[in-house]
Amino acid sequence: MKAKLARIAKIGVLAIGLSVVAGIAVTSVPVVSPGERNAFAAVLPPAIIKDSKPIQQAYAYLPQQTRFDAFVALQDGKQLAQWGEADLPINTHSVRKSLLSGLYGIAIARGYIRLDQTLGELGIDDKVKPLTAMEKSATIRDLLMSRSGIYIEAAGEAKGMKDGRPRRGSHRPGEFFYYNNWDFNVLGVIFERRTGLSIGKAFYEWIAKPTGMTTFKPDQVIYDQPSYTEHRQFVIFMTAADLARFGMLYANNGVWNGHQVIPESWVRESTQAYSDVHDMPPFDAYGYLWWLDRRNDVVWADGWGGQFMVVDAKHRLVVVARRDTGRSLLQMGLFAAFGKDGWRSHLQKLHDMMILATE
Repeated sequence: MKAKLARIAKIGVLAIGLSVVAGIAVTSVPVVSPGERNAFAAVLPPAIIKDSKPIQQAYAYLPQQTRFDAFVALQDGKQLAQWGEADLPINTHSVRKSLLSGLYGIAIARGYIRLDQTLGELGIDDKVKPLTAMEKSATIRDLLMSRSGIYIEAAGEAKGMKDGRPRRGSHRPGEFFYYNNWDFNVLGVIFERRTGLSIGKAFYEWIAKPTGMTTFKPDQVIYDQPSYTEHRQFVIFMTAADLARFGMLYANNGVWNGHQVIPESWVRESTQAYSDVHDMPPFDAYGYLWWLDRRNDVVWADGWGGQFMVVDAKHRLVVVARRDTGRSLLQMGLFAAFGKDGWRSHLQKLHDMMILATE
């Protein structure tokens, strides 16, 4: 028995060590469970399916060819397809950034935040590694574009982000795109300070309730606070079903059931191309916390492990695929050590199937 426990402990230590190498936040232990259905949860009506064959092909393709654990497709706010653990809260990883972009659009419209405000004006610094005067001149817009010019250690950085980080002071704010967790984490800090709301509470009140999300609750946003930076990382757990409702807002100019949830002007502005992206197919540009695929006229939210959402406004279609990376420190470590990521190309194929089903 002691030998067995020792082996389990050894695997856990190995998994945690490998998760650190992979760049996963491991200083916080998620305590997220599926939870009860929200009182305001709304059942979606079925979508109009022109051809059911692609839907059946998708249901066969998912377990046979992909590693996804959940898949959801909505068309014009209606349920087109749902497969797997669609109601299981899964770590969104970097999809959290696109979720925050939606909150920023609402906060700006309500007068809490301005895009031209600088870090200096907002009183943002980093006690562990104080910012220079040039770094403090970065604006909220610069951070949303991941062009802050601030290159210091940040919570939740993957190894590739650390290894590719430019030399500190090598670029002025606004002049260079680098996918930078410092920018993203500080945007979360600024949002909470300016609105007086936690990210979880704001998302629950401003987005989850109006769209009738089934299970999302404020406590599905947790935090990771390492010692090497003042600014903590926010981590969002969300089901595939609820994530698809958020995506539908962007496929429908910010509207849900006739109600303007996210300003239409923000939907357009945040999904414009501000930076060209190379060697990251299918992405070729970056907006305000959104990835763009201009060739196919869609935008993506993308997260580690296989957290994907394609928003196709042309077809009023949203497709979401999720890979479960765990709801505990040990589970995430084990996934980093032994799990296999979902693939963007698989969701592209599923997206094509959903278009065929509705046209």
